[in-house]
Amino acid sequence: MILELIMGGSSASFGETLAVIIITLVIALLSITFREYVKDRVAVKLGGNAAPSLNPAKHLNISDLFSVALTVLFSASWIKAKNPGLSRERTVAAALSAPIANLALAFVSVFIYSILDRINVAITTQTENQSVVIIWIAMIFQTCVLVNIAYAVFDFIPIPGTNGGLIIAQLLPEKAAEKFLYFDKFSFVVLLFLVIVFARSGVTATVVNAVATAMQTPFVALFNLIFPIG
Repeated sequence: MILELIMGGSSASFGETLAVIIITLVIALLSITFREYVKDRVAVKLGGNAAPSLNPAKHLNISDLFSVALTVLFSASWIKAKNPGLSRERTVAAALSAPIANLALAFVSVFIYSILDRINVAITTQTENQSVVIIWIAMIFQTCVLVNIAYAVFDFIPIPGTNGGLIIAQLLPEKAAEKFLYFDKFSFVVLLFLVIVFARSGVTATVVNAVATAMQTPFVALFNLIFPIG
């Protein structure tokens, strides 16, 4: 789907589809590793006992691997939140750092994608041929944008099991927070249901694409101003 979008709606071959799946898997794994590293670093800075690591094997569990599979299948997924065990205010800060890390990755990626897209437009205008290499590299960064926005969007859903839910729990009275977090054990089923329903109904694509467009629009306007085509 992503490759077809970049290539103007052309039908992707089996090899291209397989390549997109592998690229999405790698990007999803690296995105999880980066966001968990950032969250652990923040937790340590705030006095927690986390162990920051950029080794993917130290962050991934069955739930994370399943979320990666859902990312490839439905272009939407989640990463189950881990309670950093800090005070309420510091827990909120640590919880926010995870989706913010995803949005930061998306922001950098959309900037690079915008540059590559402008280069490809310039090449096409001058030579009437597209650069396959640039298209594929642009596809990698566009995939990074969509994956990280999807992770951030679902992470902000205020239910047990997400960082959004963890933040809500810190705003509740202690007993209410305990009851709220009790349902964390059922979050896997709830989140799976939401991922499938939102993805199948088009809600996920609408929200993710809207956020991606909002991020990219300022860069496109700037590039059009500085490097007009035609």
